[in-house]
Amino acid sequence: MAVMTTRLLIAAPDTNSLDLYRSLLQSALELLPLDIAADFLSTRADLTARVAARDADVLLLDWLLADAETPAYLGELVKLDPRLRTIVIAPLHLRQYRQCLWEAGACVGLPKEYLDQEWLLSMLCLINRAMEREARLKQELQR
Repeated sequence: MAVMTTRLLIAAPDTNSLDLYRSLLQSALELLPLDIAADFLSTRADLTARVAARDADVLLLDWLLADAETPAYLGELVKLDPRLRTIVIAPLHLRQYRQCLWEAGACVGLPKEYLDQEWLLSMLCLINRAMEREARLKQELQR
């Protein structure tokens, strides 16, 4: 099977957060060079447009992009692209939202304070392997 490129959108409202995610992704990919094509967005409008265009496989969404509206916003994004795999990064003090995020369609809600390149790499590996298996199954079913 050919190498699969995973299209990753990283959305956060501020330069510091985007720089953090960029750095963590770069560090993670030095540990295991997955084929990841990442784009970084800083507005809800840009993110909504990209998701509506089905322009991503995975979304890493910083809670601060939509704050308390994140669960509802995530529900909107999932309706635009039901196959989008979403990881939400939320501040530690907002643990009470985990159930809401799960119900809205997120894969996980990790506190930003615990985020590191090993965790990010693990999530990307799991998602990448699942996508590879889904593609193989689709090919087998088409035979």
